[in-house]
Amino acid sequence: MTLSLKSFPKMVFEFLEPLQGLVLLFPFLGFFFFHVWQGLEKAKLQRYIHERTTTKEELKRKNDELKIGIVSYTSAERIETLYRRTYQFLPISLGNRTVTIELPPIPELPSKSNP
Repeated sequence: MTLSLKSFPKMVFEFLEPLQGLVLLFPFLGFFFFHVWQGLEKAKLQRYIHERTTTKEELKRKNDELKIGIVSYTSAERIETLYRRTYQFLPISLGNRTVTIELPPIPELPSKSNP
């Protein structure tokens, strides 16, 4: 069996003839694959964005609640009430008040040893 240069293109064409349908089908398959792939990626990203947006809103709400909690828990009335409840102190009535008065220091007298 001798191979001539003239019959070589014919042999290649005969070899690739069964694949001719795939060559015509490949662009359509490629377009469909990339179109579906892009749709799936878009859906994944939209779901990711929705999850993150929901998380962001929850964190903002929690932050606002914590700010309100800080303000309410650091008020003087709240601290006093908590202290009284914790240590079981009763409110001070007018007759039971303890008043502390600090007197000024007594000046020192000059010593007699100086002439």
